[in-house]
Amino acid sequence: MINYIQFDPNFLLAMSLRLLAACILGGIVGFQREFPVHRPAGLRTHILVCLGSALVMVTSEYFRHIYGDSFDVTRIGAQVVSGIGFLGAGAIIKQGLNVTGLTTAASLWAVACVGLACGTGFYSGAIIATVLIYIVLQILRVAKLKFEKRAGDFNITVETEVDTNLVSKISEYLESNGFKIKNVNLSKHSSGNKQCIRYTVSNTEKREILKADLKSEINSFEGVIETYIKKKMLRRYE
Repeated sequence: MINYIQFDPNFLLAMSLRLLAACILGGIVGFQREFPVHRPAGLRTHILVCLGSALVMVTSEYFRHIYGDSFDVTRIGAQVVSGIGFLGAGAIIKQGLNVTGLTTAASLWAVACVGLACGTGFYSGAIIATVLIYIVLQILRVAKLKFEKRAGDFNITVETEVDTNLVSKISEYLESNGFKIKNVNLSKHSSGNKQCIRYTVSNTEKREILKADLKSEINSFEGVIETYIKKKMLRRYE
């Protein structure tokens, strides 16, 4: 038996507005993740997540109309909140000793919640949440980069022999001299017989340590081939 509510003009209009709102709001967040630097989950992914979440809630309301009060409209939506974690896990990438993509995974989860709000017609909450998400992802990121620049962050690249375990030794030396280690990345050198350890550090104790002295100290470790120290530049996009 066909339930004619799905062909009702008022129902179709309301459903279309909710799904369209989900596409627009999800696209705003996705645009920030996509351009100008491509992220593991970008524009299309965020739109689809938000649209799918909204459709889940619209479908739940449709089921409620068919089956009456015996159907729990929150049941399917609750699965979206927990299930989106599997998609978010795919955006998390391990690079050397660092883990990236956590912010993108969090934005996917947040966009899914925005989609649920759109699906129920809670437009004001969805719009306010989208604005706040964009502020966190864009404006606070720029503020963080500027703060890091003022803090005097710089990069230390250490070329070592292959199969030497110098990461912990150099890390202990840097920390004992008042440097805060923010990132460590270990990779193989293009030549094949070297490996590179890249540190991003800040001089938290503001000690006056000459770069030449720091370079000399690190070069004195057994297995170190060469050390390069460079001021970390403020990039517009990271």
